[in-house]
Formats: sequence, C-alpha cells, structure tokens
Amino acid sequence: MTRQVSHPAGNALLRWKLATPLIGLSLLMVVPAVFGTVTWWSFYGVGYRVLSVVICLVLTAQLAVAVSIGVRPGRDVPWTRTGLVILGILLTCGLARLRHEL
Repeated sequence: MTRQVSHPAGNALLRWKLATPLIGLSLLMVVPAVFGTVTWWSFYGVGYRVLSVVICLVLTAQLAVAVSIGVRPGRDVPWTRTGLVILGILLTCGLARLRHEL
C-alpha cells in the first residue's frame, strides 16, 4: 500500500480558497457593525450599547478565526475553525435580533 503525500503548497491554496470568502463575509459584517456602534452610540440606551459592543467583539473574533484558516498551516481542512466562523455568524444574528427587541 502506498502512502499518498500531499504537497504543502496545495494545502495552503486550499486553505486560502476556503478562508477568502469567510474573510470577506466577516469584513462585510464587522465594518458596518463597528461603524454603526460608533456613529449611533449616543442615540440608544445602555442595553443596546452593551449588545452592540458584544456583537462587535464576536465579529472581530470571527474575523480573526477566518484569517487563521488561511494563515495557520495544517495538513487537513480546518473544519473546526470554519464551524466557529459559521457559529459566529449565527450568534451575531441572534444578538442582533435580541438587540432589535430593546
């Protein structure tokens, strides 16, 4: 039985192909969230502000995880980190819905 050895450059290309749309999606979420939090800070109460800051922190962590998919070397597809990015998206949507109720 022969063992198949994968090429390191192929793994890096696969990781970046996976990371690029996740980074773009994360940026599309984090930039407006931070801008909106800073812009409308004085218009809302404490609960809204706290949830806005938590949303910004979750999105920033999500962006960091998305970047780590492409940067961090690995031998296989980083499904755990990809799942964390998706979980961050879902968590942010839930928090935004909760914030909307305030």
